Amino acid sequence: MKRNYDFKKGAVIRGPIKSKSQVEAALKEQQKTLTSIRLDADIVEVAKEKADEEGVGYLTWLNKKLREAVLNETTLSEEFKKRIEKLEKAVFKKKAM
Repeated sequence: MKRNYDFKKGAVIRGPIKSKSQVEAALKEQQKTLTSIRLDADIVEVAKEKADEEGVGYLTWLNKKLREAVLNETTLSEEFKKRIEKLEKAVFKKKAM
């Protein structure tokens, strides 16, 4: 038995481990880097409010917004998707008549 173990490449799995594939998936998923960043207090407050509205943690929300800004990966909000669906139904309904 070793005196010290290196858990840097370990995976976090919540709940019971059911299969080897679950462990492999958790290892692949773990691609986040722990970092420290100083943000303005008002930005953090707004991020917390917006994250709460979406039902996610504020760090997850900030990561999503940074990803969208840096990589131009935009995701449509649920409300926007619903509006598009309504418009499509109205347009295609008229064409069918």
